[in-house]
Amino acid sequence: MTVPGHRQRGILAALALQSGRVVATDHLIKAVWYDKLPRTAMGQIQTGIWMLRTTLVNAGGPAEAVQSCATGYRLNGDLCAVDLASYRAKVADARTMHRRGQLDEAARLVRSAHELWRGPALADITHQGLRSWSTRLEEEHIVAVQYQASLELQLGRHEEVIPELFELVDHYPLREGLHADLMLALYRSGRQADALEVFHGVRQTLADELGIDPGPGLRTLAQAILRQDSRLMPRTTSSQPALHMALSAQHSSSFSGGDLL
Repeated sequence: MTVPGHRQRGILAALALQSGRVVATDHLIKAVWYDKLPRTAMGQIQTGIWMLRTTLVNAGGPAEAVQSCATGYRLNGDLCAVDLASYRAKVADARTMHRRGQLDEAARLVRSAHELWRGPALADITHQGLRSWSTRLEEEHIVAVQYQASLELQLGRHEEVIPELFELVDHYPLREGLHADLMLALYRSGRQADALEVFHGVRQTLADELGIDPGPGLRTLAQAILRQDSRLMPRTTSSQPALHMALSAQHSSSFSGGDLL
């Protein structure tokens, strides 16, 4: 189903992002117009809601596809099984499986979540009032991507994950955690020179784009690869190598791609 109209798409996005909760009319107005509010904003929102209901009903949705509430509007519960909610549920379940030591199941769940991701978040939504949501969702996605890479490395799938990691660092050239994952995967696959080349590449990119050097975690990893530190190889016990602990502390993400696994 394609929702016609710039305003209708903005309203639907604002409602869907709240997963069935009531969205205040003032919030919808801000989502559509941000700080450039027309005098007829309230009337235009009401018209947009009516048109959106018609579109959803014509596509097979319930009669009350968008429900009116005292303070605003809510997307009908039958329409709230949006990909975002499913994506978050799968990632949360993966973390639960991880804590239980079920790494294969955790990795499967995260991969399943990523199958729901179809390009940049809110790609066809240009409303300024929804831009912060787009940024937030993209950040949420990349954290989950790094988590998946971490799981795959823990499972010893270094060679399998290399092609995807090359694609990811090309798409996110400033993400040091992803470069760390790629370096570690390459090193574990017997490609020490390639791993160090990745480090030199990201160091140059950071210098050119931001005028900074790589963080201490990435530098420590490069030094460990250079001296072929045995602690870089997969663990065979449940103990945490000292180098793993040190690099984990350098990456603030809960599931940092920079961990030495």
